[in-house]
Amino acid sequence: MLLNWEARTDDVASDRPAEDEKNERLLRTLLFSQDLHHEHADESGDRVVADLARVEAKLDLLLDMVSTLSRQEQSPAVAATVELWLKGASWSSANDRLPELGDRLWLSLYIDSRLAQPLRLPARVTEVAGVAGSSRITVAFEALGEPVQDLLAKLIFRQHRRMIAQRKAGKRLE
Repeated sequence: MLLNWEARTDDVASDRPAEDEKNERLLRTLLFSQDLHHEHADESGDRVVADLARVEAKLDLLLDMVSTLSRQEQSPAVAATVELWLKGASWSSANDRLPELGDRLWLSLYIDSRLAQPLRLPARVTEVAGVAGSSRITVAFEALGEPVQDLLAKLIFRQHRRMIAQRKAGKRLE
């Protein structure tokens, strides 16, 4: 997953409504997109579903094009393995630029590579630990709205369920 962070010096409450609205819209879109992909797999013989799949493919292409243009204007994100849970996240970084313990920041997580818009969450650094030439950063989310928490929980649950299904499928192939 791509991620980026920036220092947050302002009060979360002032930016919270706008950020919550963007995050809620992004999470709803991601969850809806996952639902559509699941439905396509289940009803592959239906003409309406096939037409919808073609329209979705065109929209995906359009999203890819717009995302590419948009990313060129944003500060660069770094590929990292991110552990995400409802109350926080952690990732490893070999970067020299690290947050310090207690820092307040905006954590931008690019949950879906097709979308240029990240999930932008207010967080506080709870741990920075050196691990084998890199650093492990752990943050706790601050002041997430209830709808964002609910949608984030649903997304995390689905990703966890998908990982388990992939492991089972991998074991069957062995």
